[in-house]
Amino acid sequence: MKKILTWVKPTGNGMHLGNYLGMYKPFIENSKWKEGFLFIPDFHSLTSVHDKETMQKNKRRLLIEVFSLLPEESDIVVFEQSKVRRINDITWVLSSVTPYSLMLRAHSFKDSKNKNSDTNMAVFNYPILMTADIITYDVELVPVGNDQKQHIEFARDIAENFNKTYKKEVFKLPEEHIEKEVWIIPWTDGKKMSKSYDNFIGVFDDEKLLKKKIMSIQTDDTPLEEPKNPDTCNVFALIKFFASEQRKEEVRNKYLAGNYGYGHAKLELLEILLEYFKKPREKYAELEKNFEYIEKKLASWNIKANEIADRKYEEILKVIGL
Repeated sequence: MKKILTWVKPTGNGMHLGNYLGMYKPFIENSKWKEGFLFIPDFHSLTSVHDKETMQKNKRRLLIEVFSLLPEESDIVVFEQSKVRRINDITWVLSSVTPYSLMLRAHSFKDSKNKNSDTNMAVFNYPILMTADIITYDVELVPVGNDQKQHIEFARDIAENFNKTYKKEVFKLPEEHIEKEVWIIPWTDGKKMSKSYDNFIGVFDDEKLLKKKIMSIQTDDTPLEEPKNPDTCNVFALIKFFASEQRKEEVRNKYLAGNYGYGHAKLELLEILLEYFKKPREKYAELEKNFEYIEKKLASWNIKANEIADRKYEEILKVIGL
């Protein structure tokens, strides 16, 4: 059976609609006929989070979100990066075959350096650890957003460097899966939805905050009574991803008919989102009160992730002569 893997970083702001559409939804859909792995990259959070309480709070929230969105009777393995004993050992080995020049090309490093001259080494080495996270599990497919594409390219480059250096196919070369329709999801200001722009909407935002964000979505000044073009509207850009085909067509016709304002469309979007995420949001409320369930499942899945990583590490040691 082929393997598929992805991740959600515990930033503290939770999963937004761009994360869900670009990574999580295609991962769930593809994992129906593949062995699925979803990990929480908590080590990666150390590039910016240096407070124990913040780290624990961020991670807890994300775990509740992830488990709330998992399909019933799912075979997906959810595990914690920091609980995989050999992941940093494998990262060190991969560092020995990774050119310095490759790391200088990393978007994460260049962006951080532009914002902060005192960039830490975790940011610089970030792509190598991410590579280990991916290729350790022999995955073939990695659903990511377009902004994460470079991580998969680096993973292939580093895996190929190792294989060529030691003249043995130890690592598979993963392929990215990118939903082209959601490359750029416009949000409140018309820009790409992003936590860095603070213009995102969380899947699990409470209803009051959800409405506030939706009502602030940027639109043009076409008068209420005039027809409007749904294909150039930021509100409809989101409606089309979450509404049923019938509902989507109904809303489209309202745009074209006139006497339908953007305020009406925003309220429809709110209704559509609340209905679409109704069950996960209910499950979130339940899991908030029963985090022990998540901890128990994680403990079991962390063991499975470790078994795979341990086997791969032993294979690596034999190949490199240690």
